[in-house]
Amino acid sequence: MFSSRNKNYKVSLDNEDLVTPEETLLDSGSDYSDMEKPIPGLTFRNFLIFFGGLFIILTLVVFKIAIIEHDAFAKLAFQNKSANFPLPPPRGLIVDRNNQPLVKNVPVFNLLAVARELKENTDSLDGYIDQVAAILGQDKNILGRFIRDGIKTSSTFFVALNLTKDQALALQYSEFPGFYVVPNTKRDYIDGIKISQVVGYTGKVSKEDLTDNYYFPTDVIGRLGIESQYENYLRGTHGNIFFSRAEGDYITKAPVPGETVKLNIDHDLQIKLHDEIFEVLRESGLARAAGIIQDPANGEVLALVSFPTFDNNIFSSEVSAAAYKKLFENQAKPLFNRIISGLYNPGSTIKPLMGLASLEENIMSPADSIRDCINLVVPNPYDISSPYVFNNWRTEYGLFNLKKSIANSCNIYFFTVGGGNGNIKGLGVEKIDRYLKASLADSVLGIDIAGETGGLIPTPEWKLREKGEPWYLGDTYNISIGQGDLLVTPLWINSYISGIANGGTIYKPYIARQIVDEGGRMIEEFESEPISTLPFSKKNIDIMKEAMSETVISGTAQILKGLPVKAAAKTGTAEVVKGRSINSLFTVFAPYDNPKIAMTVLVEGSASNQGLAIRAAYNTLKWYFGR
Repeated sequence: MFSSRNKNYKVSLDNEDLVTPEETLLDSGSDYSDMEKPIPGLTFRNFLIFFGGLFIILTLVVFKIAIIEHDAFAKLAFQNKSANFPLPPPRGLIVDRNNQPLVKNVPVFNLLAVARELKENTDSLDGYIDQVAAILGQDKNILGRFIRDGIKTSSTFFVALNLTKDQALALQYSEFPGFYVVPNTKRDYIDGIKISQVVGYTGKVSKEDLTDNYYFPTDVIGRLGIESQYENYLRGTHGNIFFSRAEGDYITKAPVPGETVKLNIDHDLQIKLHDEIFEVLRESGLARAAGIIQDPANGEVLALVSFPTFDNNIFSSEVSAAAYKKLFENQAKPLFNRIISGLYNPGSTIKPLMGLASLEENIMSPADSIRDCINLVVPNPYDISSPYVFNNWRTEYGLFNLKKSIANSCNIYFFTVGGGNGNIKGLGVEKIDRYLKASLADSVLGIDIAGETGGLIPTPEWKLREKGEPWYLGDTYNISIGQGDLLVTPLWINSYISGIANGGTIYKPYIARQIVDEGGRMIEEFESEPISTLPFSKKNIDIMKEAMSETVISGTAQILKGLPVKAAAKTGTAEVVKGRSINSLFTVFAPYDNPKIAMTVLVEGSASNQGLAIRAAYNTLKWYFGR
């Protein structure tokens, strides 16, 4: 027996007695271990650290699950006893500059099936399907196969869309387990055909669209025009329908409608421009044309049409095979926007720019003239007996200065200032190229709908690379009158003419004016944006404006003298198939002293120079300034 600080410790000699903790602890400090193996103190410390760390980890995990991720796990728990269906929001409205609606959302009802509930009522499912089929007027066998396939592949799925009022009431009254009538909206485009190239349309989301976490397979998305460009504003915020097994009913969280997009488009002017172009097409038996109207002071697009057009309302329901073929396999390309994507020879509508370049480079002064507007003969270096002859589009005699050449569209004058003749050197292809590029003829101007294309300015290097041919003087003559390989969009023609009208500024063309919320509060406002300045002096621009006004006074656009305001204009024709087909073009701004309108109209494929474009433009302007 040992004694320490008045405490007695005994070591038992009985082999059957257990070793007490005291003995173990005592022996741990001994150098002898014949009877027991002592436990090192380090072991206790390691156990303490291990279990302490484990406790901390468990505490953190519990805190994370119970506090931080509470909402997520609560949502999962709710979904385990329910089915969650995303409720598409009503898309935002699109209105014109005067707040006139261009679209509306029509309430519709769809029949939704919840797979879990249908599985729970398997014994009665055949009877339910028979009754649902009778209400919908469908074959019960076909509907039954569709529903059973849906149960296997989806948690919720649509059985029928766009129910009639009677069908919706009958289904709701019957209360078949697993079948629910849910509300939705579909797009209705007011004057759809006449404004479809501006507004665009919506279509079902694709697999690629679903990479955006916003979308569900039941959603629609903007596919063209404003519907596509401002999708993020128009699409709104989803609601939800929770189908609860515990409650035996569903709980709805209302969706938030999208914002309203207010356009610069003038609805009435849009309709008028459409109708006037359509009329000249109908009378002439043609099908392809385009027209655009802008405010030259800021670039606002007031009207835009492209023919053939299409009815965007057909996309609000299932598109039939015939309708799909008519739209997407039609060689006339009704979905193709000719204003922003069509590349055309500008014809004589390029002459104001060539005249300005001539003034800027002092090729010819406003008073300098050529004699007669008949033809221009260029010697053939390979065969002197067979010179090249470039004819005017009509025979005219007398002196032709800049003003008269613009007014009467004299090709010979612009052959001369572009490629030179006799003692007149001409601009030459390099300077023409420089002035066209400085005026953005080959640039994308940035209009706020998708699909805009930049023009093509041919150069000697381009021709050698693309065609394997050298550049000839005749090529320079051709681009000087807007023919040959020079290609531009009607949008660019109207933008550069707007620049002449406003004194030299090219503005970014824009269709949308404001984004406003459901309460009418403005969220965003789009303002005019100058993107370039015409490379000509204010003095020379004023000279050209006066020359273009002469087109109306004594030239090829005298029909416009019947307008209630003074206008300045330029007619144009571009030969597409020699001797058989031309494009008729017309560009104009008015009133002359304070321009509010800049308009360009193009009609494709005329058999002769019938002035189709100018007729459509005149009737539109007469209505606009007379209303």
